[in-house]
Amino acid sequence: MLNFLLVIPALAKEKTAMQIETITVTAQKREGKIQDIPSSVSVVSDVQLDDLKMDSVKNISALIPNFYVTDTGADQSFASMRGIGASMAGAPTVGIYVDDVYTTFGLDLILMDVERVEVLRGPQGTLYGRNSEAGVINVVTKKPGKQWDGKLFADIGSFNSYQGSAVFSGPIGEKIGLRASLQYGESDGWFENKFNGSDEGGRKEEFNGRLHFSLAASENLNFQLIYDICRRKNPNYANFAFLDQPGKLRKNINVDYMGEAKKNVDTLSLHGRYDFGSYRIVSITSFDKVKAHSANDIDLMPMDMMNLDIHQEIETFSQEFRLMSADKNSPFTWLVGAFLLHENRDTSLGMWMNFMNMGMGMPGESLKDQSDSTTTSGAIFGEATYTFADRFHLTLGLRYDREEQEFDHHRHQPGPVLSMMGKKLENISKNGSHEAWLPKAALRYDLTKGISPYVSMARGFRSGGYNALENLGAAFAPEFTWNYEAGIKTSFLDHRLQCNAAVFYIDWTDMQVEVPTAGGSAFYMNNAAEASTKGFELEIAARPLPGVELFAGMGYIKAEYESYSVGPNIYDGNTIVDVPEMTFHLGGVYRHDSGFFASLLYRYVGDVTIDVANTQKQEDYGLLSGKIGYEGDSFDVYVYARNIFNEEYTTRQFNMQDAWGGRAGEPLVVGTNITFRF
Repeated sequence: MLNFLLVIPALAKEKTAMQIETITVTAQKREGKIQDIPSSVSVVSDVQLDDLKMDSVKNISALIPNFYVTDTGADQSFASMRGIGASMAGAPTVGIYVDDVYTTFGLDLILMDVERVEVLRGPQGTLYGRNSEAGVINVVTKKPGKQWDGKLFADIGSFNSYQGSAVFSGPIGEKIGLRASLQYGESDGWFENKFNGSDEGGRKEEFNGRLHFSLAASENLNFQLIYDICRRKNPNYANFAFLDQPGKLRKNINVDYMGEAKKNVDTLSLHGRYDFGSYRIVSITSFDKVKAHSANDIDLMPMDMMNLDIHQEIETFSQEFRLMSADKNSPFTWLVGAFLLHENRDTSLGMWMNFMNMGMGMPGESLKDQSDSTTTSGAIFGEATYTFADRFHLTLGLRYDREEQEFDHHRHQPGPVLSMMGKKLENISKNGSHEAWLPKAALRYDLTKGISPYVSMARGFRSGGYNALENLGAAFAPEFTWNYEAGIKTSFLDHRLQCNAAVFYIDWTDMQVEVPTAGGSAFYMNNAAEASTKGFELEIAARPLPGVELFAGMGYIKAEYESYSVGPNIYDGNTIVDVPEMTFHLGGVYRHDSGFFASLLYRYVGDVTIDVANTQKQEDYGLLSGKIGYEGDSFDVYVYARNIFNEEYTTRQFNMQDAWGGRAGEPLVVGTNITFRF
């Protein structure tokens, strides 16, 4: 009898270990369980990031249905979610936030010392406003702990890659906590340049750091002060080649100038929270400064023909206040808030054209442009959820957003050849404003304790702006989307199996598109299309045996232009560019009490249409990655491999008048890393 009683706690512990953890998220600006949120939400925990060796925001697209990143390298990547995509020229459609603060160039963000990444698919305009019409990614970093601890990490891999990081955390006195995170890494890159024999195309050097202070001023009042720093260099930026050349794309770069890219980012934010009675006040103040520079050989040829040089400085200040209910037992929960953003963006562009090498028999000339833009955005918003009849949960929300923009552009006097080509001295000053009402409604029904179907609708928008390269000064208006969604969230087998699914339809109006100039050598932004996307998403997680975790996800999209024409060309019914029809992933993790660890992840990306005429596409591909190692009490050691079968694929294709260029995806990479904890 005594032996039986001693076994009961062990069985209970094993049962709990096999259950899928209850995940609490804050991406809806208040704490909530992921299974209770009436929309498509995915979460990647710190453990999953480590298990699958994912160290950047764009990497996690492998785990998120209908989330796809067009990777151009060096901080110019752009994303689509549910077929709602952006481009290199326009504002993003997926908002990326770190600890509730919007971040610029977020897709290339290194996930250093992160607690979890929350991904919300579909328009999030009510709570986030501008540039979140496709979805939101919310990165939550780790906070200072109540006792001193730390971690040291080292990694070496293919292409002379290495990375090291350190984390220290603990209390400074009774009320102040500190967490410091540092990371530095280098890689030669996987591109080879035929012109000079260099095998360092795509080289990267990067330093990231974070200081996080916490202050418990009283039982009800606390503050968080966070400073983030990033210093990134790509001294050999060249990573594009012509697609029609024989051989492997990554070995076909043949340029006389390798180029470079640099980015410095500094972000300072102050977070305050005060609880009084059944209410809570939240304040988030942030200042962000970005300095970026890129220089490219844009002709992709082994002779000096066309080079492009861009300098950009961005300074952003934002302030948000929220007042919300804090009684978790109340059937009525609510929040209201106000938001202010002020952004200055200065861009200088220089282009060099060597007409002699182009066969025109004339000397080279340069084009110099300077543009300055100021954006001021303000919003008020609110959202409330009411529970009635015990099982129904009705959510209503509304946001009013107003944005004002000022745009100044100066083009220096070009030479005679460029003047004949239509380039001329210009000074342009424009200003304008637009506003948007962004409603949301959702209804969830708790059919049983583990089954909750829901329906929702929401509106999102993407900011407009002014063209600064071609069609100078011409304004393009905001674009809007309506998202209609029905889904179900389920949990079975005593929380050992979880299955979430959703279907959606998105109506896209005043769509911003890149319209080619008459010669087809450049583009400008315009509201030239109407479109729609529809599809479904499925996510499954299971723990069938002790130490075994299985997961899978699938997304399907049919994204079409409803109305789109350029001159005599009509593209109605064509597939929208840069959107894979299908994405799929399947993976698993195994841990044994002995310390043995293994993980495997397969990701499939379907065909991606590249041009609006639907004549060019990126072929489908699949990538297999794995990791194996030993996990001890104070240290872990692993070996890993990405793209195990060395699949050849492209992450970006584009038209260059009579030819197509592209960027090769990462080939087979192998490496090893070790972690020490103290």
